[in-house]
Amino acid sequence: MSPDRSSPVFGLTVLYEVGSREEPRHRAGFAHLFEHLMFDGTPRAPKGVFDQVCDASGGSNNGQTRPDVTVYVEAAPISALDRFLWLEADRMTALALDQETLDTERDVVKEEIRFNVQDDPYGMFEWQELPGLLFRRWGNSHDGYGDFTDLDAATLGDVRSFFETFYRPSNAVLSIAGDVRADEVFEKAEKYFGAVPSGPRPVRPDLEEGRRSKAVVEVREAPLARTPALVSGWRTPPRGHEDAWPLLVLGELLHDGRTARLYRGLVEGRELAADVSGGFNPFQGGCWYHGSTLFLSRIAFRGAAPYQEVLGALDEEIARIAREGVDEGELGRVKTKVAAGFLRSLESRLDLSTEAAVAVAFDGDPSSLLAFPERVGRVTPADLARAAGRWLGPSARAAIVKVPPGKRRANGPKGRRGSGSGKGPK
Repeated sequence: MSPDRSSPVFGLTVLYEVGSREEPRHRAGFAHLFEHLMFDGTPRAPKGVFDQVCDASGGSNNGQTRPDVTVYVEAAPISALDRFLWLEADRMTALALDQETLDTERDVVKEEIRFNVQDDPYGMFEWQELPGLLFRRWGNSHDGYGDFTDLDAATLGDVRSFFETFYRPSNAVLSIAGDVRADEVFEKAEKYFGAVPSGPRPVRPDLEEGRRSKAVVEVREAPLARTPALVSGWRTPPRGHEDAWPLLVLGELLHDGRTARLYRGLVEGRELAADVSGGFNPFQGGCWYHGSTLFLSRIAFRGAAPYQEVLGALDEEIARIAREGVDEGELGRVKTKVAAGFLRSLESRLDLSTEAAVAVAFDGDPSSLLAFPERVGRVTPADLARAAGRWLGPSARAAIVKVPPGKRRANGPKGRRGSGSGKGPK
C-alpha cells in the first residue's frame, strides 16, 4: 500500500511470480498465451465484463508478460476500487476455459508474432534469437514470445495445470497506490481475496549460469532488411552479486543517448555504426531478475563495414573501460540520470504500484525500491572497470549478425564461428 490523497484516483497491480522463464519445456510462449486467457472471463464474470466495468468506471487496464513475472494493472477513480478488487479476486479463483477460447487466443498470439516478429526487418533478433545462442538452460534460452509448434501443442489440460500452479495467492502480490487508507484497503483485500485457496508455492527453476568460455558468432539472413545489424550478448551474474549494480550503470554509460560511449565511439568516432542501443537486463529493467540475465548491445552498422570490424570496435570500447575505468564526472552524470529516471517513473500511481509489487517479488520488501538511488550512487569507477573486465570480454560473448539477402559473403563467413556452452537448452 502507498497512500497518496492528493487526487481521487488509484493504480492497482496484481503480480504473479511466473513469466516466460517458468513456462513448461516445449511450451514456448505459454505464459504469454495465458496472459491473454486471463481476459476471457470467468464463470461469474463472462468474457467482456472486465472491460465493460473498466470503461464504465472511467478506468484503464492492461497485462504484460516478462521473463520472471506477469503483471495485470488497472488505473481508475477511487470509486471503482471495490469493483476491481472483486474482478481480480474472481479471476484468481476460476477462469471460464474451453477449447474455443484457447483456439481463439492462440490465434491472437500467433498473429502478434507474425506482426511484431516476422514482419520486423530483423525478426526482433535481440529478443527472439540471442537467448538461444547465449544461454544453455531452457528457462533462459527459449523464445518466450512464442513458438508456433509449441503453441499448437498446448491443451486445455496444460492451461488448467498452469493456472492451478501459478495463479494462486501464494504466488501473487497485490499492490495499490493512490487515494486510499491502508487499514481500509487491507480489510477489502481480506474480504475479496481471503477465500481464494492459497495453494503451495511453485518450485522455481534453476536459472543461474556461469560465464561463457568461448565466443560464438552466427551470420543469418534477414529477408526484409536493407542494411546489416548485429546484437552481442553476455551472461550476467545473479542478483546480489557485487557486479550487478555496476553492470546496470555500465549499460547506461555505454548505450544511453548521444553522449554514450558506444555512440561517440562507433557512430561519431569511427563512423562504423548508424545506431546503438542495449543495456543490462533489458527485458525487465533494473536489477529485478532471478538467476542470470543478459547484457546486450545492438548495433545497426554501415553496409561496407565487415561485422568483424564492428565487433572489434565494440570490444575496444569495453576494454578501455576495463583498463582505464571512468572519470568521476562522467560516472556522476550517468548515475544521476539513472536515479532520476527511476524516481520519475514512481510519479505515476500505476507505475508506483507495479514497482512496489516487483520489489516484493524480488526483494520481499516494497520499500526496497526506495533504495534504488542509493545502490546506484554507491557504484565507483573501480566497480565499472572490474565488472566490464569480468563479464563483457570477447570470449564470453555470443553474437548474431543479420544481413540483407545475398550479403553473407560480403560480411563474413556463413553460419557459426566458434562454440561454447551457451548453444541450446540444457
